[in-house]
Amino acid sequence: MYIPLALFYYIYLFFVLAFLLFSFFNLYHIIRFGLPTIFSSALAIFYILVSIIILAISWYYISQVDWKQIIDIQPQFTFK
Repeated sequence: MYIPLALFYYIYLFFVLAFLLFSFFNLYHIIRFGLPTIFSSALAIFYILVSIIILAISWYYISQVDWKQIIDIQPQFTFK
């Protein structure tokens, strides 16, 4: 039995999509319901920058993987 490695890539993309949806929620609430101060704006900008850095680093490492490989999950027993 085999598992394609691309399955983990699709799981990663699902989590990135969920992260982006929650980020939009968070940013909306910071902007809409936060106090109109420089702190709220700085916090939103900081959140966006850190999120972009994290996503860029993870994308850099993930792009180096050969996603066409398969993982053999069936044990290989050899009897002598």
